[in-house]
Amino acid sequence: MYFGSVRFFKHLILTVIALLIITPTVLCIVLVGDNIKKADEISRLTSASQESSYSDSENSGALPQDGSSGENSSQESSDSNTENSSDSTASTSEQSGSSDIESSPEQTSSASESQTPATSEPQPDSSDPAQSQTDQSDPQSRPDSSGTSTEAPDYTALYPDLYADKYDGEYINDDNTVYLTFDDGPSVLTENIMYYLKQEGVTATFFVVPEDTEFCRSLLKKIHDAGYSIGIHSSSHDYDKIYGSVTDFLDDFYAAYKIVYEATGERPSIYRFPGGSVNDWNTDTREAIIKEMSRRGFEYFDWNVDSNDWQGYGWTQLYNNVTSDACELSTPVILFHDTGARENTVLVLEDIIAALKANGYSFGSLSQKAEPVHF
Repeated sequence: MYFGSVRFFKHLILTVIALLIITPTVLCIVLVGDNIKKADEISRLTSASQESSYSDSENSGALPQDGSSGENSSQESSDSNTENSSDSTASTSEQSGSSDIESSPEQTSSASESQTPATSEPQPDSSDPAQSQTDQSDPQSRPDSSGTSTEAPDYTALYPDLYADKYDGEYINDDNTVYLTFDDGPSVLTENIMYYLKQEGVTATFFVVPEDTEFCRSLLKKIHDAGYSIGIHSSSHDYDKIYGSVTDFLDDFYAAYKIVYEATGERPSIYRFPGGSVNDWNTDTREAIIKEMSRRGFEYFDWNVDSNDWQGYGWTQLYNNVTSDACELSTPVILFHDTGARENTVLVLEDIIAALKANGYSFGSLSQKAEPVHF
């Protein structure tokens, strides 16, 4: 009799061994094929992006921006290291429930007509709320609570068109909403990121470090026209330059703000501090910067989930970093980077989105109507 015989058990053992070998082999082949497909797609999109940038540079005489080189890329490791270390501070600050600085309700005026701005400025329309804010009384002399006239800092008169329409309503209901955010772009990978966002039908926020080139302006317009939010990250990404004083911060911020406005026709009202709002460079200037930016109507956003993609992790590590941390939160604000060296961010993006959807999350873009995450 075959069943129960030595030959039966021999065949059974051989079958089990074969399944243990064949099954993982097939799974590996499927995963490798999927990654090869994604890599080919990235290569195709990157080639198309580079051809587009080459064409733009020929027409305009400007060199295309390469997110994998230059100031943005060289600063990224330092930036992200500071951002990563700031996470521990974030939990403490959020639990305290108190804001770091009280925002002034005043929206004060521009400098006197005789003062000439340091750089050319986009002129707001007469209907622009920012313009009406600049028509108020002179910020250089205003009474304090005792009725005594006090002198406002000189920087309050800088950049009279650098104001946002401050949102004072209730925050939108954002439970179970994911906010994907990408710092340091635009880059040669921006269109790749947008491709997967569109494919998955989700939105995101780009905190940009724009360059004054036609290639960068074209990408900013594509981000804007696709319906994604744009916030200011910085212009130089040079911490020593940005955080030296409030004036230094405004100079750097305005340079980026102007490029975004000219490229998109929209005035950004949100921003993210390079290195996060708590870092080793802004210890002496942080509160004054936040107060002045709040007075001008701007809101800043930190994050509560760090992909750590700046460390060059592969697909598995990035996927585990994001999904494990995000699923512990009702409103994850996830930090990614949009530079030419972050191909793995593009590779894993589709799978992260699918995993978060499976956990019941929807996706949103940051604006002043979303409750900000502050360290």
